[in-house]
Amino acid sequence: MWKSSFVTILVVNLLTGIAMYGLLLTEPWVLGRYFQENLSVAGAVVSVFGAGIFLFGPFANYWLDRYKRKSVVLWAQFFMLLFTVATLYRLPEWMYIAARFMQGAAYGLFQIALGATLLIDLTHTKKRTKAAYWYYWVTRFALALGPLAALVLNLYFDWENVIWLPASMLLLSWLLILQLHVPFRTPLEPKCFSLDRFWLPRAKILFFTLVPISFLLGLLLPRNYTVYFYGWLFGGFILSQAIHYFFFRTRDSRLLMLLGFVALILVYVINLLVPEPDVVPFTGLLAGAGGGLLTSRYLIYFMRVAEHCERGTAQSSYMLGWESGLCLGMLGSSLLLPRNAQIVYWIGLAVVLLLAVFYFAKVHRWFLTHSRKGM
Repeated sequence: MWKSSFVTILVVNLLTGIAMYGLLLTEPWVLGRYFQENLSVAGAVVSVFGAGIFLFGPFANYWLDRYKRKSVVLWAQFFMLLFTVATLYRLPEWMYIAARFMQGAAYGLFQIALGATLLIDLTHTKKRTKAAYWYYWVTRFALALGPLAALVLNLYFDWENVIWLPASMLLLSWLLILQLHVPFRTPLEPKCFSLDRFWLPRAKILFFTLVPISFLLGLLLPRNYTVYFYGWLFGGFILSQAIHYFFFRTRDSRLLMLLGFVALILVYVINLLVPEPDVVPFTGLLAGAGGGLLTSRYLIYFMRVAEHCERGTAQSSYMLGWESGLCLGMLGSSLLLPRNAQIVYWIGLAVVLLLAVFYFAKVHRWFLTHSRKGM
């Protein structure tokens, strides 16, 4: 029973991720035309999605206990679909900003309700770590597949037609959740406002070092808006999985983390030294491999510093770090692009070097001290 539920949840997460990331990367160009070709303004408008994901987090635990958990997921999906379809219409600028913010808020609630609640409740106790691992790997795959699908469709259709793909995926994911059986659970009557299922205070050092890792990926996205880059990015994610599976399943994670940092350093060094068209295969592959190795290991860190009853909270904290870092990277890249594209790569190189030094000097030692399950 739990296996079929797990597969359904993975498919729903993949469809939703493809829809959201396809919009995340496609809308800046659409809004750039809408805002008189002002890509920096359009990028800023779209990036408020990352701020929205924090809005409903403190209320999520109360809603998930006060109401049926499946209903919370369904309402979050409904509002994602509503604000997606709203982009079909010519709205004032402030309404675009508000719609994108609320879309992020609905997505944040959706991830807390599905990934940090239903996934745990419907998965066998001994399989929950593996289930979370694959759940968030599906999210990474969607980061490559969403923009890839939007770009391919944009070759043949106008935006007004392309947008029906993410809308259809959101509707399909809503129908899949609708048929999912969720057993009744006795209410616990939690506080209306709390950090449960939302923020894990003891893991703040992990959160504030995960954000710059996903920030490094976000910086690259507006600079490489091509089918080839996202195809290679997907290949890089697959490569990171193969590296982890064949070489690092039972080894100390320091070498894996070093490999991830080196891959991201090479991405920015190559972009600074080689003309852009020649480096797309290398940067996409290396970005996917490096980002995949680092962020998947961070998910394990979050879960290992949490108590048993804090697993959902740890997963939500991880999700917030991943999503907000991506949006901050996109925002920074969009604002800097009109002035000097090379600045983006210099900033990325400086961030990854400083982050690598801080990780090996502080974060890894902190994790070994606070881990509740060993390496």
